[in-house]
Amino acid sequence: MDNQAKLLRRLIVLFLVLALCGGTAVAALFSLQLINGDEYRVQAERRLTSNMTVTASRGEILDRYGRPLVTNRTVFSLRVDYAYWDKEKQNETILSLAQLVRADGATVEDSLPVTAEAPFAYVGEEEDSARKTLEKYAETKKLGTKLSAGAMMGALRELYKVDPSYSDTDARTIVGVRYEMAQTDFSLFSPYMFAHDVSMDLVSKVKERHKDFVGVDIETEPVREYKTQYAAHILGRVGKIYKEEWEGEDGYKAKGYNMNAIVGKDGMEKVLEPYLHGTDGSRSVETNISGNVTGVISSDPPQPGNNCILTIDIELQKAAEEALESTIKGIPTAKTGAAVVVQVGTGEVLAMASYPSYNLATFNQDYDQLYNDPLKPMINRATMSTYAPGSTYKPMVALAALQEGVINSSTTVYCNRVYDYFKGQRFTCTGYHGRLDVVHAIQKSCNIFFYETGRQMGGEMIEDWAAKFGLGQKTGIELGEAGWSGAAGPAHREAMRKNNPALNPWMPGDNVQAAIGQSDNAFTPIQIANYIATLASGGKHYAAHLLKSVKSYDYSETIKDDTPELLNTIDISEKNLDLVKEGMHAVVSEGGTAARIFRDYPIAIGGKSGTAQLGKDKNGEKIPNNGVFVAFAPYDTPEIAVCVVVEGGNSGSNVAPAVRDILDAYFQSGQTSDNMPAPYTLLR
Repeated sequence: MDNQAKLLRRLIVLFLVLALCGGTAVAALFSLQLINGDEYRVQAERRLTSNMTVTASRGEILDRYGRPLVTNRTVFSLRVDYAYWDKEKQNETILSLAQLVRADGATVEDSLPVTAEAPFAYVGEEEDSARKTLEKYAETKKLGTKLSAGAMMGALRELYKVDPSYSDTDARTIVGVRYEMAQTDFSLFSPYMFAHDVSMDLVSKVKERHKDFVGVDIETEPVREYKTQYAAHILGRVGKIYKEEWEGEDGYKAKGYNMNAIVGKDGMEKVLEPYLHGTDGSRSVETNISGNVTGVISSDPPQPGNNCILTIDIELQKAAEEALESTIKGIPTAKTGAAVVVQVGTGEVLAMASYPSYNLATFNQDYDQLYNDPLKPMINRATMSTYAPGSTYKPMVALAALQEGVINSSTTVYCNRVYDYFKGQRFTCTGYHGRLDVVHAIQKSCNIFFYETGRQMGGEMIEDWAAKFGLGQKTGIELGEAGWSGAAGPAHREAMRKNNPALNPWMPGDNVQAAIGQSDNAFTPIQIANYIATLASGGKHYAAHLLKSVKSYDYSETIKDDTPELLNTIDISEKNLDLVKEGMHAVVSEGGTAARIFRDYPIAIGGKSGTAQLGKDKNGEKIPNNGVFVAFAPYDTPEIAVCVVVEGGNSGSNVAPAVRDILDAYFQSGQTSDNMPAPYTLLR
């Protein structure tokens, strides 16, 4: 009986405990749901957390005197977060948001290489990276291969389930964004940047319509700001990472980049990417169910990129571009050209112009027009186009012949305008010059003198000496250089014959053509300018370069100091050098081929004109000659070498005014080596 009583008491106690616990739970639930439900709901909404990348500012690019060329400014951008993005309504949301962005004057960018409006056509050549990426994507999605642009658009519309009621233009907008989302790996770990640099007015409209744009948030980020309209080919563009750049052992993914990162696409922006790219930071944030940030849990600040100082003088660059453009527009047959200024004794490029050019600030908006322009303004003709040097080659040939003992200061050749040493072949000169020595042969640009000199030298000797001056070889400039340049001679001809067996072997008659800068000679303007700098320095051949130094983001530390690279020193006697320089000075003096342009010029200089003949086109019409002019200055203590090439310039003397204007800008600026401001004045 006692045992039963004890058991009953225990059961009663257990029941009371359970009842108490149940009552407590009910009370808690009552408080949670009814009394404090709103408060706890808000707190629950605030506890959604996510990690956000904080983009680091790219380093700045400055000219040799510390003048800013490319900097950054902070802008508002539209970011789409995958976790909150309504996948079912995304096509409708994309179109609505795109219309809002465009009405605000901003751009919705995508990398789909198809025109914006029907009838659709591909943008770019078939071998372009954007086209290859699209083909690979279509293959992966089993859309088909070698589709026309229209068929590709149809396949993508079906893939992305774009409503047939949408117009072709609206469908192209949706498809472009969806394609770009796929290319940038839009996911929980990678938000999609819908539009950059939007106005505060647009930000307000997006915020007001947050229910229509769930998952779209506002982000501040640094974007490139261009402080100059010049030097576009040197500075280069930035843009989002392409998928093919992201993958692979050397891809940006392996380097630790975020897939939405902005990187250099060409020019020095690309070359200096390792220095300019900073280290992104991160933030752990609390967000509500709409994706809006309600609090910051932790923050790791970004590290800005380093600042890069170039060798160029932006004022001289401006003068070079304007002089080149003015000269080309003043010659009826001229269309394009390039100008290069190299510092003697260092290889530093002070200016490098290519015409026509473009505006980096509006590149994306102008792309279709630039791509379709028959003059191809996106080509940097200073480094990527090759030209026969014409008579600007003669100073090198003269110096080589003097050094090799083929001629001397007393050697003369009689010019009666016709050279017929080889039976069955006639080579002509531009005039009847009579008997000339080497100085006057350079002054008058007498072909006959150099025909005979070239015949005695032979092609192999001319070719070897051209190589010493870097002609036909890459200069070392950090930007891309044409890979098909070469100095005329037997070895180069044989190399050409491997790709084109129809070419004739090197013959004795080729020697005389090579000596006047014709035949197979094909050099970039940067090569020609550097050759003149090498000659003016007495044979010191430096690598051409654009980077002067790299400073830390706050300019407190030098990360890299680019010292001139001496590639080789040519053994040249002072006596022989003086003869050649005297001939080049005579070119711009009374009786010289450029005397009219440089008459009464206040500074003594050396120069040489060149006219490169291009023959006839397939219809038998004569192609306008290219004009080339080179110079070094001052004559006694050379500081700079200049080369200007104008396609269709007809003669070197037509091009000479551009060189004169560049020299004017250099000496009138007061920034010569005798009176030059301390480098980085603005940085100290």
